[in-house]
Amino acid sequence: MSAVIPSKSPLSKQERNRKIKAIYREMEAKKRELGLKAPLIKRGPVFYLVILMVLLLVGGLVIQVAGKGGGKMMRDGKLVRTEQSVAALAEALGRFKFHCGVYPTAQEGLEALASKFSTHAGWIGPYAERIIPDPWKHPYVYEPTNDPPVVLSLGPDGVRGTADDIAPDPELFLKPFKDTSWTNDWVYFRRRGIVVVPTQEEKEKLLKEGMRAR
Repeated sequence: MSAVIPSKSPLSKQERNRKIKAIYREMEAKKRELGLKAPLIKRGPVFYLVILMVLLLVGGLVIQVAGKGGGKMMRDGKLVRTEQSVAALAEALGRFKFHCGVYPTAQEGLEALASKFSTHAGWIGPYAERIIPDPWKHPYVYEPTNDPPVVLSLGPDGVRGTADDIAPDPELFLKPFKDTSWTNDWVYFRRRGIVVVPTQEEKEKLLKEGMRAR
């Protein structure tokens, strides 16, 4: 005859919770015996609140940096236009010297590139439509004391000798001599294109004038 195994009565809720807590206590004790550390932060409401605050802080920093980056892009746009302008001035001065044998004098200044006439022998100009200040409203510096001469923008601070001064590559003054293909069918500025970088409005005006001249 087989033995009858009496069935266990189900545990009450309180007894079950007591046993579960006992199991957790025993598990923590074993962890301490093995040298294991308990987690530093329990993932409760406080944990998720801290995470949310960190994300909000990082998001604010990203927006702030992005805003500064936008301003930098605007400043860089002015720098690019100025670099293009001083490069164009250097090349125009090289073409002036190619035709006249000398650079404009200090008294003539850069305005000699845009003059409609000149007393220099060999002059075939003008070499620029007009000379305008740099994007920070500072006139370009021109000193024909050296070869090549000094041409530069004083940059945003308007002070000479600081790190933001913008000068052209000296090779641009020699470019018209090294590559004379530009002399083929050379005509004065209004019929050959742009030397000093103009505004969009000036570009459109020059384009209309060029179409009327054809």
